[in-house]
Amino acid sequence: MKIANLGGSFNPPCNHHLQIIARLIYRFDRIIVVPCGQRSDKPSANIVPEENRKEMAELAFGSIPKIQLDCYDLENKVYTPTCDLQKRYENLFPGAEIWHIVGGDIVAGGRNNNSEIHRIWHRGCEIWQNLNFTVIVRPGYDVLPEDMPPHSELIEIKDHYGSATMVRSHFAQGEPIDDLVPPNIEKYIREHKLYLEH
Repeated sequence: MKIANLGGSFNPPCNHHLQIIARLIYRFDRIIVVPCGQRSDKPSANIVPEENRKEMAELAFGSIPKIQLDCYDLENKVYTPTCDLQKRYENLFPGAEIWHIVGGDIVAGGRNNNSEIHRIWHRGCEIWQNLNFTVIVRPGYDVLPEDMPPHSELIEIKDHYGSATMVRSHFAQGEPIDDLVPPNIEKYIREHKLYLEH
């Protein structure tokens, strides 16, 4: 059994998140979507209440087959580092292969032990060596083979476009976001007046 962990702020969930899931869903028996809790190193995760982020995650991902939402962090207002998520899913799925989905920017510099995983993540050097990583690359962004973790695979997502930062910025400036988020997420953002200040 192959389990993937797709973590992020999902603030808000965007079309490109759904593109990633659509590209990977056939490679894994289950993809666990993990909206992170509040993070001092990622202020964008803290700009709307946890309740709103959980409801948006449920709207965006809750009905997709093979997707499991893990909202523990949002419900408990904590942040669970990747090394602890690995242990959680090893306990939940004994014998399963656990993979962690990350962007290509996260592994840049890995050849010199200078990736974001090495520098910032809790027990980064240890998990770099021991965990499985699926590295997502958007068109036009190159990841050098020597930057890849020892246990990893590289997946390119064609037509990858947008970011949560872009959504928040466009919405705050009164620009359209219908090309960046699913219709139900746009409706939720407007109804709850989120991201009006960016």
